Amino acid sequence: MSEPATSLPVPAGPSAARELIARSEAAHTSGEHLEGVALAEQAVAIALQADDAALIAQAHSQLAAHRWRLGQFELAVRAGRVAAARWQALGGEQECDTLCLLAISYSELGLQDEALKAATAAFDKAREHRYDTQTVRALNRIGVCFDRLGDPAQSEKFLLQSLGRARELADPNDVLGALNNLMATTISAFYHHRQRDEPEQAASALQRARQYGRQAVSLARRHGDAYRLAVTQGNLGEVLGLAGEYDESHRVLRDTVTQAQQHGYRAVELRTRHNIGEVLIQQGRFDEAIATLRDTLTELDHSDQETTRMRVHSALYRAYKAAREFEAALLHCEAYHALELHRAALQSHAQARLMVNRMDVENALLDGERARLDAELQRLRSRELEAEKLQLEARTAELQRDTLEDQLTRLGNRRRIDEELPRIFARADPAAHPLCLAIADLDHFKDVNDRFGHGVGDNVLRAVAQIFRIKTRPSDLIARMGGEEFLFALVDTPLPVAQDICERLRAAVEAHPWNEVAPGLRVTISLGLCHAAANDTHRSVIDCADARLYDAKRNGRNRVESSPA
Repeated sequence: MSEPATSLPVPAGPSAARELIARSEAAHTSGEHLEGVALAEQAVAIALQADDAALIAQAHSQLAAHRWRLGQFELAVRAGRVAAARWQALGGEQECDTLCLLAISYSELGLQDEALKAATAAFDKAREHRYDTQTVRALNRIGVCFDRLGDPAQSEKFLLQSLGRARELADPNDVLGALNNLMATTISAFYHHRQRDEPEQAASALQRARQYGRQAVSLARRHGDAYRLAVTQGNLGEVLGLAGEYDESHRVLRDTVTQAQQHGYRAVELRTRHNIGEVLIQQGRFDEAIATLRDTLTELDHSDQETTRMRVHSALYRAYKAAREFEAALLHCEAYHALELHRAALQSHAQARLMVNRMDVENALLDGERARLDAELQRLRSRELEAEKLQLEARTAELQRDTLEDQLTRLGNRRRIDEELPRIFARADPAAHPLCLAIADLDHFKDVNDRFGHGVGDNVLRAVAQIFRIKTRPSDLIARMGGEEFLFALVDTPLPVAQDICERLRAAVEAHPWNEVAPGLRVTISLGLCHAAANDTHRSVIDCADARLYDAKRNGRNRVESSPA
């Protein structure tokens, strides 16, 4: 955290806190966010000393807003949480504003679960109390969340509603916010269509991005918002580069970096430097791109901007690959996927709890006649919302399966193991809640593929998975580790009971009518079982079960080997 300004003595009392908050708001308007942080921190100290709940909420809201614009997203969340808790007790539209700020801060940190909760809470509260401006902002934040979840079409739909309503209210700040986010989400749509080899749709998305961007930059210049101007110019520079307008793209991006450095907009500066590297790659200037991106990555290693760090690794991978420096390309590819796995683990719960099921925004927000809706219309709307909820739940389930399930067997996958196993071990207790791990491996599975073909091999894996699913409890974790190897976490299960379960699994596989799958087919499994003792980690118990599995293989296969009790 930056230190409070010390050039002037800190006054005392509520009136002093109000003056500091007003000065902090003025700094926010002018884009002087480092100064705004210092003023807000002084206001926080005085408000806490005075024990004035409203001033505490206002000061923390200001601090969170400045922190977010400086790219200090975790600190923004900390201040925003304090403000939101205070506003909840006080009531008023400021709570919606703070929730919207929390939503975008969580989203920048990759915590889409928390982002969706905050954005949805802001929308519900704004709609309940008919806060029109806050409803516009909540729609904007929901649109951003959809973009971060990889659905730019849905994102653009929400953002266009936010833009239309903001224009009705003649609010230039919210119009500018919607235009900039529309530019960002249509950039995402461009990449989405280009990856799917849909050139016409990609070109259309890029054209819309340019239109949104030109409008956003013009509006930011007219209103003298230094931060919004830097952000919108950075996005527009990316659009121009994608459109092949390289000279103007570099001019806009270099100007954005200069502005960001002057005002301390660290996150904007680093994102823009990444965009410069991307444009250089498009031009085939790979050595310059690599130098720019490496410098950017060095500074990102000391920040919390994971999204930008991922993008820089991806760009370096492509630049090194194009320059035929394959070893360096591989290193950045691996770094990108490591960050992707980490972020996917944070996002999986958000995808499971999409809370947009109570939003009939297309009709409820734009018709302007909510006050005159009668009981019959409310009943119709409820049925529409329920249908939308069912559609969203189905889509959420599909997204969750793609993230945490093995596509062939529909059991958990390696990511599911990495996410859930540490939590299972954290709850385990050798005395009260014993835990056993087993690893199963199909015997001579390569021979099955070689003799009967990979199609039969896939059917075998599906059948074995179904046996495992039927013969275990819903509370147990079953996952495919890879190939023909499976993991079982048997919760609240002592070793003798776990041995019986494993033996039943082995016998059920052996007794399955494999001849119906393919004439002459026979399938058996070997299992290694280990119980978790005090202070064992999930990795040490996996290693133990793996060793017992190899014992089962050496001792003739089609058997269960376990560690001593």
